[in-house]
Amino acid sequence: MKNAIVQAIDVGKAFRTTRAVDGVSFNVRSGEIFALLGPNGAGKSTLVRMMIGMIPPDQGAIRWLDDLGNRIELNPSQIGYLPEDRGLYKDQKVSRILEYFGQLRGMTVKDSVKAATEWAERLEIKQYLNQKLETLSKGNQQKVQVAAAVLHKPRVAFLDEPFSGLDPINQELMIELIRQLRDEGTTVLLSAHQLELVERLADRVLLLARGKQIVSGTIHDVKSSAYGGYSLRITYSLPIEEPNFLAWSDDSSLEGCELTDGRSIKLTLRNRSDASKWLERASALGDVTDFRGGYLSLHEIYLKAVNGQTTPSQQQKVSV
Repeated sequence: MKNAIVQAIDVGKAFRTTRAVDGVSFNVRSGEIFALLGPNGAGKSTLVRMMIGMIPPDQGAIRWLDDLGNRIELNPSQIGYLPEDRGLYKDQKVSRILEYFGQLRGMTVKDSVKAATEWAERLEIKQYLNQKLETLSKGNQQKVQVAAAVLHKPRVAFLDEPFSGLDPINQELMIELIRQLRDEGTTVLLSAHQLELVERLADRVLLLARGKQIVSGTIHDVKSSAYGGYSLRITYSLPIEEPNFLAWSDDSSLEGCELTDGRSIKLTLRNRSDASKWLERASALGDVTDFRGGYLSLHEIYLKAVNGQTTPSQQQKVSV
């Protein structure tokens, strides 16, 4: 197991009467992609700002560690930060912007020019280096933002919504880039609302809601938690009437049931081992032509966890 690069210990932060972050504890391991997830207002940005030293916590501690586990002060030049609120100079040429941000992070003029060209090539925006940022599309402006955050090869990179404004092709490019950053030794802290992309990328995740941590760990850990489950989608040859959900609701092994269209139902089970029982029971409704099963997606778990199921007794801390 890799060593932790940063530890958050019972961290809290309040703004007047609002508890933005409330007793959050976790660690991020060196060389991993760690995703901070949660709805708007969950406390993600506040947590990141405390981690990079922009604001202090009201309680608890955030500790940066070297490879031997000794506590250190992280130099700003070792941090890459893509903030939620963008702030580049739109009336400047792309090359000048990238070179400036490289030098701001301690690079020499020569190295910043070289890095600007290299990252423009990696992000397929080299042809725009001599254009003003404001002339670029939203997606290409986003690429410049990302390049400006990481071209100095930081030890850790905080990427807040890196997929914003990107079409599916460029989302795939960004996925590959983030993986390359990890493989090149940069620890990546990622926050994004495109959960299907996060599920493909993240080594581990932390889900927040209303300032509290809800569930954390690997994708497998999260899917195996109390917020996980197994879905069974059953399709019939002919339209069916809505099943008698009330009769089924007494069975504690069934967590949910919905008619997804005129010929299909979706059952959400607490345990995969009950799938055969429910398939047999659902088959009594009509002639089954297809059935498919699988664990709940990260998107489904997110909705399930955030929609009111956040009492302290339900919080899951897995493999932090």
